[in-house]
Amino acid sequence: MRTAILILICAAFLFGCNEKSKLFNLDSLPTASGGHATGDTSYIQLKPVWNGFDKPGAIKIGFDYILYVTEPDSNRIQMVDLAGNRLGHSRYVKHPIGIAEDRRFNLIIACEYDTVIGTQIVTVAAIAKIRLFEYQHVISDAPVEIVAHESPRNQIVRDASGGLISGRIYTGVAVLPDNSYYVTRYGNDNSSPVDPDNKVLHFDKNDDEYSSDYIDLVPNLTAGGGTGFVVINQVSSITTFNTKQYGSDFIITQVDPQSSYKVKWFSFDPGNELRAPEWQSRLSLDPSTYASDQLPAILTNIFVSPMAVMVDDRSNIYVVDSRLDSLMKFDQNGNLSHESFGPVKAPGELLQPSGLTYYNKIVYISDTGHDRILRYELSTDFR
Repeated sequence: MRTAILILICAAFLFGCNEKSKLFNLDSLPTASGGHATGDTSYIQLKPVWNGFDKPGAIKIGFDYILYVTEPDSNRIQMVDLAGNRLGHSRYVKHPIGIAEDRRFNLIIACEYDTVIGTQIVTVAAIAKIRLFEYQHVISDAPVEIVAHESPRNQIVRDASGGLISGRIYTGVAVLPDNSYYVTRYGNDNSSPVDPDNKVLHFDKNDDEYSSDYIDLVPNLTAGGGTGFVVINQVSSITTFNTKQYGSDFIITQVDPQSSYKVKWFSFDPGNELRAPEWQSRLSLDPSTYASDQLPAILTNIFVSPMAVMVDDRSNIYVVDSRLDSLMKFDQNGNLSHESFGPVKAPGELLQPSGLTYYNKIVYISDTGHDRILRYELSTDFR
């Protein structure tokens, strides 16, 4: 633990010396429809850009104030301090695409796992843990432990282009205050009313999955295509809150082209004597309650392929869209803010962004198409 503390002290010192540059022109919003813009803050990009990653995907600043970067094609997790120094990388983790850290300094990773059935190698969705505290935060020393995985009957089968033909994949992971965690799952078969492919799973801190009978713990949402507020399909990421105010709330992004609401904030309603417990959309259960020109932008067709979502310490919502090459920010009521930017404001700046994290007024984006991590500082002090 002394090593971890020393790393944090050095990172804080070096990070404060980074040069700030390139104030973006905020005259127009990303080229997407819907919503009203609010806010008067601006971003500046921090230099230097952190180059040299291999198609970075999901990223997360953990409770240890260290940045973790998934590199699915390299089958590993990079460990980076807040000054941009590489602290090492994990042992082999097959195709990691989601990551979180609990308050015990365990990395929790949505990935894949190979097992042998007879003489055949079968690949299934899996959750891995890397227990950093037990190995003094030396990530290369820590074993990669598979703590949960799908049955071989749900093996992953892809076509030549990488598209999912059959099976299930885990796409995201997010931690709750009690160190339990949600995992998002995606597949093409939703025929089972009990265990459809598209689902949000809930594991306790010891990696045991909660039974779906615990409706106050496990989201009982509608799987498959559709336009409803509580329909989930092709979920690409998930995030939770670090405050008691929002308890078990979570936000998901989904890339289903048929979905009318690609970013959804879910809250649990315990019900009462006359109403059964259920999960609801926090932003709205009925769009008709809004005037036609007042529907929050987050509930419109502003998104194409949202790949990552996060919240800051004021419950603002940030989303990166890999098809729009954009970062979009919304207040907690779903209204689009002027800090959003994309090709209109910063031509060529982002290319297929797929990861997002936040710490101390800094937004970190995995700029996947450019093999780098970008950082933007939010400020209200520019003139």
